Formats: sequence, structure tokens, C-alpha cells
Amino acid sequence: MKSAFTFSLAIPAILGCWISSSTFGQSVSSVAYDGVIQLNQGWSREEVDLYNHTTEGTNLAPLDFFLSLPDPDKPTDRFLPRLTSKYGFIAATKSKANPSGLPIGIAVDERPKSFGDRPYIGMTCSACHTRQMAYRALDGNGNEKIYNLSIHGGPALVDIPRFKSDLYTTFLKLSEDESLFKQFATNLLGREPSNEDSASIKQELAEILGPVATMRGIIQSAGVQVTESGPGNLNALTQGYYNNLGLVGWLVKKGLVQPDSAATPRPLPAFEGADNYPPVWFAWSDNWAQWFVEIHHPGPRNWIQAMSSSEVRPPKMIESLKQASVFATIHFDNISEIQSAIEKLRTPKWPEQIFGSLDTTKMAYGRQLYVSHCASCHEHQPLPPNDFGIVFHERNAYDVGTDPTAYAQFVKDGAVRAALLKDVSEKIIQMRTRQLTGALGEPAPKNHLAMASRGRPNDFRIAQSKNLQISGTRWQESGAAYWAPPLQGIFATSPYFHNGSVRTLYDVLKPATERETTFRSGSNEFLPAELGLMSGGDYIFNTKEVGKGNQGHEFGSDLSEEEKLSLIEYLKSL
Repeated sequence: MKSAFTFSLAIPAILGCWISSSTFGQSVSSVAYDGVIQLNQGWSREEVDLYNHTTEGTNLAPLDFFLSLPDPDKPTDRFLPRLTSKYGFIAATKSKANPSGLPIGIAVDERPKSFGDRPYIGMTCSACHTRQMAYRALDGNGNEKIYNLSIHGGPALVDIPRFKSDLYTTFLKLSEDESLFKQFATNLLGREPSNEDSASIKQELAEILGPVATMRGIIQSAGVQVTESGPGNLNALTQGYYNNLGLVGWLVKKGLVQPDSAATPRPLPAFEGADNYPPVWFAWSDNWAQWFVEIHHPGPRNWIQAMSSSEVRPPKMIESLKQASVFATIHFDNISEIQSAIEKLRTPKWPEQIFGSLDTTKMAYGRQLYVSHCASCHEHQPLPPNDFGIVFHERNAYDVGTDPTAYAQFVKDGAVRAALLKDVSEKIIQMRTRQLTGALGEPAPKNHLAMASRGRPNDFRIAQSKNLQISGTRWQESGAAYWAPPLQGIFATSPYFHNGSVRTLYDVLKPATERETTFRSGSNEFLPAELGLMSGGDYIFNTKEVGKGNQGHEFGSDLSEEEKLSLIEYLKSL
């Protein structure tokens, strides 16, 4: 992995298990786990470390500032432990790949040092796409044993919006609360700060937090309500949009970017309609990504994520690169390595010696029910090999009556937003082309970028519902088309639906009127019989709130109890 910046100017084993040592993570629960079970998903230990702790280039805050930040509720403590105790991050011990002992998904970027800035922390893919599940069972002596299983690439149970909101609120509070600031500065310096120290640190904080304050001002002045969706949910497209507006707005304030008075006014989207983090173990083999926005080229999808997940930029990097700092955070080489690792990732398999053996008689009957009730939407058909000889699978979207908020919110001004995504991606490709041309010569960029695309076009559009005809079946449509994911590894992906509104697979097979309307989210305790997570945690998920509806997709709700249990038994085996 490269560590140096190169920029061109750009514009805005038990049945497949092995038990690891604590190096591979600690439980986020308050109970003590006996070990972390790693399902054999095809990764070496080095690849697990790469995925968990390699920066993709996002910038949240300087590393030493982050480690020195006090807990606002108890200033003599640090903010860092809150990541596992309050926000659902998975703890990890120190290692070569993680020398600071940061939680899974928090990575360090050393590149800002080349500009005279401090190293920065940011989030990487595993923050949103790694899960640990807990399972309680009795051992042979009748004593309770708690197993903890890592699900690499699985949907995380992290409350990213709450984490970021609290993080920056605490940083901003340092300028108002002198006692809190003194504790922070003392933590940072290892001694009480002098007046000169305090003035210097406060000036640096103001420069670092400028984009965050600008972003919050835009949201407040527009009257946009910031809503919460709890652990495992995030309106990433909307939040990333405001992150970019805040950064550009800050650059305008500093006189580094000229405002374009002739530009078309940008839509200011709402935060309702958050999406559940999807698993990524089959994302690379499908012909597009996201729940309802078709992003075909994996490069721009991941590059825009790295750029848009960064609320801030290192101040001296901004001074040096000016407009180019908008895209400069992207770590192309690391993203390519992470993407290559994900292509090796296998679906987790049901660990029978932990969760219990599968009933082969039920499975056989369940397979018949799967073919008749599920396969027509959830089996992704292979497409003809593309120009690279790569076989992708067709990812179809359907309107099956589920909550339309997320889809409708993006479709409003959707053409404008899709065009903005396309424009940003083209600028990033141009910047990367110049980098590669300067480093490798003229022929290299075209071939390099073609391989990064895996032969997929740089295309953005709204998903359209495929005509769905099931003999004798009728349902109420909602006007929203969402991707029907493959069901391999479904046991490890609760809660269900695009918005995480149905806690167990057993509830999915109920009529919508019989599904639970509220449950607590954030617990990682697994319930094998129901195929879902226990209702637990601080956040109450209310399906009556906007964007959180659990209606629709009532396929299988008319099955008998025996049929439902047989279908679930088969789905466990996928």
C-alpha cells in the first residue's frame, strides 16, 4: 500500500470455523466472551486485518486529538471507549495493523503528515460492513456459555450518525467550555497548557472544524430536520451530500473556491429514509450497487464514499491543494486492495456445532417452498461474459409494497442528484488519470482504470421495478423499487428489509399487520429459531415513524406454521 500523496489539481474450524485469539476483536457486549469465532469466509488473517484497519482515505479528526478528546459526560475519561459502549463499534486490540488499538472500522491515515498536518483517523469499509453476533447456550454441564462470532462483510450494528454527531458536538464544545478544553489540552500535551498552547490549539481546532460548522449551518438554515434511525441504519447519500456542501462552503468562506452564481440550485434532501447496511459478500459479483440507486462502476462508488464520508480535511493540506483538497483524501491504492480482498470473501455458513444441526427433512421441504415463493426474485441470474470475460449477475429491483420513503426521497430531484454523482465521478477519474500518467506514462491509465471498473460502465441512475408476475398472487405496491438481495448468508443479516424494519425472518413471513411495531435495536444477541437478533439496546425502532414502515413483502405469510419453519430451515443452509 502506498503512503505518499500524488495529486493533480482537480475541481470540486468447526465446520468451517476457527476460534481466534482476542487479536481479532472483543465483544461489544458487557458480558465476557470465551473467544471470537471466525467463520471461514476465505480470508487469511492478513486480509482480515487489511479489511478491518486499512484507511480508504476518510478524514474525521487528527489521531492525537481524537485520543485526547474527553468524554463530555465524564471529562476525566476519554471519548474513545464510547465507540464500543454507546455506538456499537467492535473493539479490537493493538496489532501491527492497528497500533493504537482502535475499534474495527476506524483506521489511521498517515499521508497528511506530508503537508505538515497530524495523522488523521477515519472510517473504512468494515465500520459499516462487519458484524459480531453473540449466542447463549448451555454446555454439557448445564452452565451458560456465550459464543461470539465474527461475520466479515456482514451488516454492522453501528450507529454512525449518532457517533459522528456526538464526536463533532464534543469537539465544538471545546471552544465554549473552558474546563472541558483544559482537560483536552492537558490530555494532548501531557501537561497543563500555557496561554500560548491554548491559543494555538484553539486556532487549529477552528480550522479543522470549519467544514462541520458550515455544514450544520446549511442544514439549520434550510430547516432540514435531522432524524435518527438507530444502529445499523444510515442515509449515506444524504449525509455525504451535506458533508460535501459543508466542505465546499468552508472553502468559499476561506476564499479558496469562488461561488458559482450561475450554478443550478442544489436540492437539499431530507434525512428520513435511512437504509440498512447491506452485506458485501456478493456486492462485487452483481452488476450494480446500492439498494435503489444504480451505481455500476465500483471505482467511483468507493471513491465517492471515501470523499463524502470525510466531513473535514487537514488544514495544511487545504492550504497547499486548495480546490484539489476536495478529492485529495481518496486513497486509490488502498481502496483497490480492499476491493480485491472483498472479491475473495465467501458467504458465512451456518455453524451447526454452535447453533445446532440442520433438519434435513425440513430443509428438503423448505427448498420446494423456496423455489415457489422466493427464487424468482432472489436468485440472481448470470449475465453473458463482458469484454473482460467477467460474469456478473443481474441485480433486479421490485416494487413489493415496502416503505417508499428512501426511494421517493432520492427520486425527488433524482435526475439532478444522479447527474451530480456522474459529474463528481468524472472529475475523480480525470484526476486519477493525471496521477497515473505522471507516475507510469501514457498507456497505463486507460488499462489501470479499465481493470478498476471490471468492465462496468460509469453510470448512475434510479432503479426501476422489474415487472413481477406470480400466478395467483396480488399485493399493494408502494411506488418504490428496491433491490432483491440474494439470500445466501441471510441468517447473519438481521434486521430485514431495506430499512431494517423487521427484526426476524419469522416476522418477515407474517402478514404486515401482525409484525411487531416497535423493538429495541443495537443488540447483537442471535436467536437461531426465529433467525434474527434479540430486541435490545438503547434505541427504540418505531415502524410507525416516517421511513421506518414494515409493510409490504407478504410473500409466504399464508404458509402454515410447519411450512414457515421448513422454509426458514432451508434458508439457514444457504
